[in-house]
Amino acid sequence: MDTVLRKPCALKGGNRLDFIRVLLTIGIVCRHATSNNLQVVVWLTDPCVPLFFALSGYLFFANTPQQPDWKWFWAKLRSRFFTLVIPYIIANVIAWLCFYFAITKVPSMVSGFFGDQWRNPLFVFWTGPVNMSLWFIRELIVVVLLSPLIWFLLRYTRWWGVLALGVLWAFKIGPAPLFFFSAGACLGLYKIQAAEKWMRAPSRTPVESRAWTYFIYLYHYLLLIGLKKGLSMLIPSGSLWADIAVWLISVITVIFVLTTVYALLRRMAPRFTGILVGGK
Repeated sequence: MDTVLRKPCALKGGNRLDFIRVLLTIGIVCRHATSNNLQVVVWLTDPCVPLFFALSGYLFFANTPQQPDWKWFWAKLRSRFFTLVIPYIIANVIAWLCFYFAITKVPSMVSGFFGDQWRNPLFVFWTGPVNMSLWFIRELIVVVLLSPLIWFLLRYTRWWGVLALGVLWAFKIGPAPLFFFSAGACLGLYKIQAAEKWMRAPSRTPVESRAWTYFIYLYHYLLLIGLKKGLSMLIPSGSLWADIAVWLISVITVIFVLTTVYALLRRMAPRFTGILVGGK
């Protein structure tokens, strides 16, 4: 719990993994801000979520002992409870409150979203969830819970196990999160020296970017819903240039606003902000 409540420290240089996080987070914001006319953006950002699953698997198993016991897995699961489950619940509560306010005060801003499902707690926190972009964290929670089984599989099959999961995924039998998380996990367990050296090389991206990117990921979708609705009224769709303008304004505005909000929260309420971003 101390890691969740720690105060922010002085800026420190990160590594290329931190830079990759920044790129993937911006890519996800770009993806969610697109319209049907911007399929090139969809194509370019398709790898973002799979890479996030792979990165999560790599980081989970990067420093695994030769024979991890249940205490090791319990410590890992406890850590992920603070970094995944608590931010997931808080972000969905905030999303529900925002949606409730909008549907009672300005229903036109959220018309067409969810129907009456937002009244169902299971939908709000899990089936939906009401903060729709958090399906990634929901799936990540599941594969993290399966981590002992994933370790057991990879312990005896190594990359052959990953290949088998990839074949199942390709034939739509196995879930994509399990395949990509396991691929990253295998890289963490059985390191490829060249890849490890490249990913761990220093970069100018500060370590604190981990919390900033997580905050943007957790809350960008809420802002995008209303922003795109408002912009579509000011810039009616009908041409490619109109869609590009709405997309570009949405991406820049969301990143700027959430960066500003995060910076203010971090300055005024660092402990609360640490809980929001899972102590990153």
